[in-house]
Amino acid sequence: MNSNTETAPTFSRNVADLPGPKGLPIFGNQLQMRGSQWHVTLAGHIRQFGPIFRLEAFGIPIVVVSDRAAVGNLLRERPEGFERSGGLRTRMNELKVGGVFTAEGDDWRKQRKMVTGGLSVDVIRNFFPTMGFMTERMLNRWKAALAEGKPIDLRRDLKALALDIIVGISMGYDLDVVNDDSNPLQHDLDNLMRRLASRGTSLYPYWRRFKLPADRVADKSANDVEQTVLEFIKSTRERMKQQPQVREKPSNMLEAMIAASEDPDSDFTDQELISNAISSVVGGVDTTANTIGWMINLLAQNPAAAASLAAEVDEVLGDARLSRDWDQMKQFPYLDAAHNETQRLRSATPFLGLISKADSVIVDTFVPKGMVIFVPTNCGDGMDEAHFPQHQLFQPERWISEQKLHKDDDPSRKVFPFGGGPRLCPGRFLALVEIKVVVSMIMRNFDLEFDTRAPPVTQVMNFFMSPSAVPVRLKLRA
Repeated sequence: MNSNTETAPTFSRNVADLPGPKGLPIFGNQLQMRGSQWHVTLAGHIRQFGPIFRLEAFGIPIVVVSDRAAVGNLLRERPEGFERSGGLRTRMNELKVGGVFTAEGDDWRKQRKMVTGGLSVDVIRNFFPTMGFMTERMLNRWKAALAEGKPIDLRRDLKALALDIIVGISMGYDLDVVNDDSNPLQHDLDNLMRRLASRGTSLYPYWRRFKLPADRVADKSANDVEQTVLEFIKSTRERMKQQPQVREKPSNMLEAMIAASEDPDSDFTDQELISNAISSVVGGVDTTANTIGWMINLLAQNPAAAASLAAEVDEVLGDARLSRDWDQMKQFPYLDAAHNETQRLRSATPFLGLISKADSVIVDTFVPKGMVIFVPTNCGDGMDEAHFPQHQLFQPERWISEQKLHKDDDPSRKVFPFGGGPRLCPGRFLALVEIKVVVSMIMRNFDLEFDTRAPPVTQVMNFFMSPSAVPVRLKLRA
C-alpha cells in the first residue's frame, strides 16, 4: 500500500477529490464527530458515501476507509505504516491510560511482548479454574437476589465480574467487586472512560489551561486508579522477595513485568510497568462487559436464538451449572456465532483512528503522510445488505455453515472487532474465553426476559461503545 516501494502504486485521485458530507463554515464536520452518538453518524456516512470518503475539521481533511481489503492492509501495516493519532495518545497518557495502548515502534514491540506473555494461552488455561470460581460467585449472587425478590443490575454486575477477572489474571488479586458495591475502582474506571471519550473528540485541550468539575473528578479517578495499581505492585514485589523462584516462572502479567523491570539487562522501566498494569485493567473491563451486555440484550429480544444457545449450552455442560472443563471452550459453535453477530451489530470498538506515517495509495486515492484515517471495525460490510442479508436482524446462524466458504464469502473476514495485523488486541483470547464462561453460565441457569416497558437501549460511546442499559430480567430455569 505504501508508495515508497520499488514501483510506486498508481492512483487516479487525491483526498480533495473524495466525496463527503457537507460541513459547517470553519468547523467543517467537527461537530458531527462529537457526543455519545458520533459513531452512529459516521456509520450513516459510510452507507451514503461508500468505501472511502473525506471529512473536515477546521479545514483539516480526515479520510474514512471502509473497503475491506484496504482495511486489512492498513491493519497489517501497523505500526510501520500507520499509528495512533499523537493527539489521542497524549490525551490517553494524561489520564494515565498508556502502556502498550499508546506505545509505538520499538517501545510497542517491547511492551507488547510482555503483555501478550502475561495473557498467553497457558496463563489463561491456568487461570481458568479461578475464572470459574469468580463466575460461580456471580451466579450465587444472582440466585440470592432472585430468592429475596431484589432487582438485578446486569450492567453493573457484568462490569464488576469483568473487573474481578482482569485484576485476577493480570495481577493475581481477588477484589470480589461482584459482592462489594462500595468498591471505588469500578466507579473510577467509569469516570476515566467518560472523560477520555469527551477529551478524545474535544475541539481544544482546554483542560491544560483550566479544569471543569468533570475534569477534576476524572483526574482524581486517574490518580486513585494509579494508587490502587501501585499498591498491587508494592505487595507483589514484597511477595516476590520472599519467593524469588517466581521471577523464573511468573504466574501472572504483573509478576512478569516486575521481573523484567528489575532485570539490569532489560530496558523495561517502572513507568512502563505502571502504565501497562493500568491499561490491562482499563482495556479488560468495558470491552468484555459491554459485549456480553449487548449479547444478552439481543438474545432476550430474539427468543429463537436464545433457545438455540440454551440447547447447545445444556448439551455441553450436562448437569453442571457452569463450565469447569477447559476443553469445553471448543464446544460452543452457536455461542461463537452469537458473539460474532453481536460484534457485527454492536462492536465495543466500532472505529479505529490512525495516522499515515508515509505517503500511501488507498482505494485508488493518494493519501499523504500525516493524514488522519478512520477505520470501522466491521469495514462497512457488517451493515451492508449485499454481505449480510437482513443485516438489521440478529441471526447467529449466518455465521454457521456446513460447507466450506470461499475466503471472500467468509463472514469472519468482514469484521475486525479486535483489530488486526500485528496490533491485534493482546487480550483477545482472554475476552473470548471469558465471554464463553459467563454467557454459558447465564444461559444454563436463567431464562431471559426483555423488559419491553424500559426505554429503548441506545448506543453510548464512552471511549468504548456500551449499551445504555441491559433491561433484561433473569428467571431461574428448572
